[in-house]
Amino acid sequence: MAALSGNFGAEVPQADVTSLTDAALKRILLCLYGQRFLVLRRAGLTKRQFVEFARRVGDPIRLSGDADFPEIAHITNVGIDAKARRLGAAHWHTDQSFRNQVSSVTMLYSIKTPGQGGETQFCDMAGAYAALPESTKRRIEDLTVVHRHGVSVAARPGDHVPIPPKGWDQSATVTHPLVRRHPITGQKTLYAITGTSQGIVGMEQTEAESLLNELCEHAFQDRFVARHKYRVHDLILWDNPTTLHSATPIAAATGADDTRLLHRISLRGTPSVFLDTETAA
Repeated sequence: MAALSGNFGAEVPQADVTSLTDAALKRILLCLYGQRFLVLRRAGLTKRQFVEFARRVGDPIRLSGDADFPEIAHITNVGIDAKARRLGAAHWHTDQSFRNQVSSVTMLYSIKTPGQGGETQFCDMAGAYAALPESTKRRIEDLTVVHRHGVSVAARPGDHVPIPPKGWDQSATVTHPLVRRHPITGQKTLYAITGTSQGIVGMEQTEAESLLNELCEHAFQDRFVARHKYRVHDLILWDNPTTLHSATPIAAATGADDTRLLHRISLRGTPSVFLDTETAA
């Protein structure tokens, strides 16, 4: 494994995800949890192979109406209403934080890449937590955040309005700890401080908004932020418990040079290789 040029993240060259032993998969996942996101290189990965690999990492969430592979969503700028669709993920968030059952790992496999744009940005929530003053850690240790799909009270400058899942009740509200332990490693991390955060249980709204924005100002320092530029056949995995991410806006495709197509799978639950071991959840 090799470090990437940013502040965190790593690359696994020549990763044949179709034939990994359990021991090799465990090593890759432990690297993922430590590095926050991984780039695996695997040419010619079919949809079936992608889903089979994903099922070893977690339980895929149904993302599309594809009769054969409902686990896979097509992220593309071809044939779309650019104004309505291109901004949907161009806001800092953690996948599925507006649901009771949150996402564990998200995967993107790159089929076509534009010459410019279409990157994914990441923010290291575990690193940001570790760098907090001890007084702040004590202050936030037992706080619980209110989450709801929509624009967060701690939205970052430039964030765009997220697109809700089809049929989603926009008034649905859930709560999650502000400080979570990673379900496998036990590492403490800030969780989803923006994206869906709307308040803090038992705290006046103005104080809650001030605290969430204070934490964001700390977390979005350059040292906790990285960006990945996709290449064809990149397979990206990121660890949702310890990261926020954001897409960079991209216009509708006009030809081969600016076309983007990614296959996306979002997962819940514990990877198969850790099911027989005690976790920190």
